[in-house]
Amino acid sequence: MAVDQKFTFEDLKRILVGRVGLSEDAVKDDPNATFEDMGLDSLAFVEIQLAMQQEYGFTIPDEDAQDIQTVGEAIDYVNRRLAEGE
Repeated sequence: MAVDQKFTFEDLKRILVGRVGLSEDAVKDDPNATFEDMGLDSLAFVEIQLAMQQEYGFTIPDEDAQDIQTVGEAIDYVNRRLAEGE
């Protein structure tokens, strides 16, 4: 794993398009955009959670997942967890 690994909007978009099946046009590059705004339901969010766990090697407790509502919160959370793992 790269020491300076960073989770970006492009990484999140890849998961949303590749794993969840969202169209590229539906993914909003706006830190305040909610997953609900993009038409995602709780099942889709579980898929996002699983993808992040598999790709980045940490678990996301359900209580943390409940607090992640926006694109910015998701990116910040993953980067915080990656930084903890170094």
